[in-house]
Amino acid sequence: MKQLPEDTITLKKPSSIQKMFDSIAPTYDLLNHLMSFGMDILWRKKAVSFLNDNRYKRILDIAAGSGDVAFEILSKQPTSITASDFSLNMLGVLKQKTISRRLEPQMSFVCCDALLLPFGNDTFDATIVAFGIRNFSDRLASLREMFRVLKPGGISIILELTTPTHPLMLRLYRLHSVYILPALGKIISKHSAAYQYLPDSIKNFPKNEEFNNLMKTAGFIDTEVIPLTFGTATIFKGEKPAL
Repeated sequence: MKQLPEDTITLKKPSSIQKMFDSIAPTYDLLNHLMSFGMDILWRKKAVSFLNDNRYKRILDIAAGSGDVAFEILSKQPTSITASDFSLNMLGVLKQKTISRRLEPQMSFVCCDALLLPFGNDTFDATIVAFGIRNFSDRLASLREMFRVLKPGGISIILELTTPTHPLMLRLYRLHSVYILPALGKIISKHSAAYQYLPDSIKNFPKNEEFNNLMKTAGFIDTEVIPLTFGTATIFKGEKPAL
């Protein structure tokens, strides 16, 4: 583990996906809004709304990216937010945002692999990951890590892009993902391959029931599946049993 300036920690694990997200970090926010027609903002708000309970004070944001979820969580006045991501460039964008908004004391930054979180057991009241778990090489392992670092009675929230179930929305989604999204990626980020990868990763993500069963296998109880916008995105949540 290598200490970076200003309390940023890095655990290096080179991969093609890591390099891809490093390369698109500067334009990631804009492209997210464009490719979801701005719905990603509402979806994040909905996911974070499950953290309204005063019990959830110490929160881990996994695959935090450039920080849209972390900033939304700040409105809940948590004691602390730990933002983790395996892309150092993404965390760099997030750190610059916190500096410009004068929020540095409220957030810490950790660059690490979601399959091997560098935190002790029973550390956090809540974990959240938005639009990231479909990129993990072993989703069950990542869920087990979330479960491990949660305190008993803690909650995990997962927001992910999913394949729409409504027939008309499905046709629009396929048109958007095959033609529009790669073109936007090429124009704005100069990385069209990344935005071809994104729809492919959504297509390969497990069905809702299958992913919900993965959460149960990892140990979560009281799991719920909440489809959003005709199934274009889905919130999965589960709790770690209280002692």
